[in-house]
Amino acid sequence: MKKIQTEVGYVAYRTTTEEIRIVGGRGLCDDCNRFQIHGGYLVPVLNYWMCEDCFNTWLSRARYYPEDISYEQETAKYYETRIPLTD
Repeated sequence: MKKIQTEVGYVAYRTTTEEIRIVGGRGLCDDCNRFQIHGGYLVPVLNYWMCEDCFNTWLSRARYYPEDISYEQETAKYYETRIPLTD
């Protein structure tokens, strides 16, 4: 899992389908519900796993809300303790 920072300031992770299974995912996009063989993006502030298309659509409309940060940090910490980070 690779940690990235979005342009608006949220954290996201690029994961493989195998990595998302560690936390109970099945490789289905939480937005469009299509199965993703090659992986997707885990977005802690939404607690969503999305395919690349849905992630990019979300990025184009995402807004940063400071009141979401404590939830994002708590959720990110959970994911980082279960899925190893890579470079």
